[in-house]
Amino acid sequence: MLVDKVSVAIIEPLYEMNIGYIARTMKNFDIKNLYIVNPRCEIGETARMYASHAQDIINNIIIVNSFKELTKKFNFIVGTTGKIPKRPSIIRRYIYVDRLAEIISNFYGKFLIVFGREDIGLKNDELELCDVVANIETSQKYPILNISHAAAIIFYEIFKKSKEKYSTPEKKLPSRKEIDLFLKYIEYSLKLQGKKKESISRAILKIKRLIGECPFTENDLRLMLGIIRELYEKASSVT
Repeated sequence: MLVDKVSVAIIEPLYEMNIGYIARTMKNFDIKNLYIVNPRCEIGETARMYASHAQDIINNIIIVNSFKELTKKFNFIVGTTGKIPKRPSIIRRYIYVDRLAEIISNFYGKFLIVFGREDIGLKNDELELCDVVANIETSQKYPILNISHAAAIIFYEIFKKSKEKYSTPEKKLPSRKEIDLFLKYIEYSLKLQGKKKESISRAILKIKRLIGECPFTENDLRLMLGIIRELYEKASSVT
């Protein structure tokens, strides 16, 4: 069930109304856990009013100070953006929400869907912490949706896909610790090859996006981790 798989985070929201509306749409589509990172508004009666029958979600909001620390609790982090880069961008490389819904429906683990600020969205350093970036296909004449409208579309797509029956069981995602360790060994290996810091950062982010767009199962990642760790240890012993 989505209630056990998907959580939502809003970073530095400006308006209580949007918090209430997002809580309401979460309730519509069987999602209950809402995190707020450094809110720039109070969360009170206005949020409750717009949440309507989602008072339980408002009552159980968890306020956190660090988005980076929050990501450690989840297997899979989804950033959201309405900004499509005019030039190829590793940071803002994106998938559409129907693909995101397919990934969530096929894998077992803890997913976090992250919405940015109403005024500037998610910053690049926040998007770098995400496994994938999701975008809603819109008219390019006016592509930016209200945050609560975007949330409703994303939740609906995930809910709809989760209702479909599959002939194969859900695959288990690796833990955040295992993913980070795998990326760390790739970083070690690239340093061993004498690659520059900027080149290593780009490579790591690109690999992270590839893993996010075509997720490894827990067993797949452990196999790859064992291979890359052994190769690194042999190469470092030679040097």
